Amino acid sequence: MAMRGKDCYLRLVYVNAIPSNDMRFSGLSIRQLEAFDMTMKAGSVSGAASAMHVSQPSVSRLLQDLEADTGLKLFDRSQGRLVPTVQGIMFHAEVAKSFSSARELAKIAEEIRELRRGVLRVGALPALSLEVLPAAMRHFKQLHPQTVSTAAVRSSSQTVAAVASHYMDVGIVDSGVSFLDTICVADFRCNNVCVMAADHPCAVHQDIGIRELSQFPFVSLGRDYLGRSPDGIALREAVSGNVEAETFQSFLACAFVRGSDALAVVDPFTARFYANAGLVQKPLRADIPFSISVVVNNRSKTSSVVEIFVDLLNAQIGHTV
Repeated sequence: MAMRGKDCYLRLVYVNAIPSNDMRFSGLSIRQLEAFDMTMKAGSVSGAASAMHVSQPSVSRLLQDLEADTGLKLFDRSQGRLVPTVQGIMFHAEVAKSFSSARELAKIAEEIRELRRGVLRVGALPALSLEVLPAAMRHFKQLHPQTVSTAAVRSSSQTVAAVASHYMDVGIVDSGVSFLDTICVADFRCNNVCVMAADHPCAVHQDIGIRELSQFPFVSLGRDYLGRSPDGIALREAVSGNVEAETFQSFLACAFVRGSDALAVVDPFTARFYANAGLVQKPLRADIPFSISVVVNNRSKTSSVVEIFVDLLNAQIGHTV
């Protein structure tokens, strides 16, 4: 490709300035580059020595070593003064860019250290994703606006697997699953509640027992969900003849109940969310527990970002239950 005169001149200067057969970078050090940068900025060895808090002979030796390692003549030395050469000026332009990048890296490291930057990946079962998780993440974002947070709704077993594999940092899961290769950092237990439409005959009751539940169509969360306690097993048997629908998600059970005469037993987190949609929740006169756990992986266990988020999450869950 043909080049215009100016381009050709600059290229020839560059080639002559850095002869490839004389370059030796094995001994090049950051300290040499710092001495060179300071000398160029201060205009003298004494100024560089003062800025670096070292002696003038130390700076002079660093500059000599830099010239030897690069094969460049960086300064003309005459009458006790250093005058930058063309090679020195060109090389300093590159050094200055590198030092600017290094300062940016140092700034990023400080932001990461002080939690102004980072990534937080959270997985949760659906019940906790409706209100609790968004609230905790909003609070966390206010405290650490530069941290990027991601959330995924998964089954508890899928979330545990993702946390164990380090694809997620924090998991909010059903306590009934295996925590293999994860660390449980918090447990919460509360009782399920009964949900119904606002005009349901049972809406006037203070609480709901198995007898009332057996008298109306029932939306079930499955045999396993009710089989975790003696009262749950008793309820499962009592409503076996009037199960209207079965689903494995509390929010779907609430959707089935809306506008019907059916009842459902769901976790209080989902029930609280659906109160905004007109459903009524009543305490149960039966012990049918809903237990959740917060799990992390061994790497996340030592992360300040995760530790702070888990504290916020625990506080949010505790406030809800």
